[in-house]
Amino acid sequence: MDEIALKKGHGDYVLVISSPEEGCVLDVLPDRCKETLERWFDQFSPEERAQVEVACIDMWDPYRLAIEAKLPNAKIVPDRFHLQKNLNEVVTKARRAIQRQAPEEVRAVLKGSRWLLVRNYADLTEAQQAQLEAMFAVSPELKQCHQLKEDFRQILELTDRDQAAQALSEWQEQVRASGLKQFDSFLTTLANWGHYMLNYFEGRWSNGFAEGLNNKLQLIKRRAFGYHNFENFRLRVLVECEP
Repeated sequence: MDEIALKKGHGDYVLVISSPEEGCVLDVLPDRCKETLERWFDQFSPEERAQVEVACIDMWDPYRLAIEAKLPNAKIVPDRFHLQKNLNEVVTKARRAIQRQAPEEVRAVLKGSRWLLVRNYADLTEAQQAQLEAMFAVSPELKQCHQLKEDFRQILELTDRDQAAQALSEWQEQVRASGLKQFDSFLTTLANWGHYMLNYFEGRWSNGFAEGLNNKLQLIKRRAFGYHNFENFRLRVLVECEP
């Protein structure tokens, strides 16, 4: 499940429900409310709903609540890419706080560090890695933020649930010991979603298919110069994204 903005800048989200196994869009709902999703589930029999094994979502509580109410056997899996994005936003906030408090000469070295910090270290060129190391030399606190981010990314590469649970617990302790208050919001996210997050490590399910669909849906919107009528958009998506 993933949402897409029908009208840019209006917060007018519609919910796209897709099936990676079938390679198609199952339906498009007019909003992302719990009640709307529950009504959609209700069109299926209890036996059909009981057959759903996994539901990948971003961390939007109405999705979780609707799934728990209507899909009794589904393992809820928060999307790993949304988790990483949330953490990257935390790192960015921490960087801004560090830069604001730093002396002028340190701020000059840290200038332009935003994308270097949130990209995977292994994906940087040697020159970019050298630039990042120069930043770490003048700001150990920034290095600590980056290391925590990289350590979390490595946890997401694990394939064993128990091993991941232990690693996540240790990572959270490291964050608390760091004293980096900007990470508190992410610790809260893990406290609320950590149990569901561990489901990811059983099958490494993600919203990757849904994210890929978003590119196609954006193209559909552009071809029509935007859709003012939801039902027209829904029908076009179902026609173009059928099995």
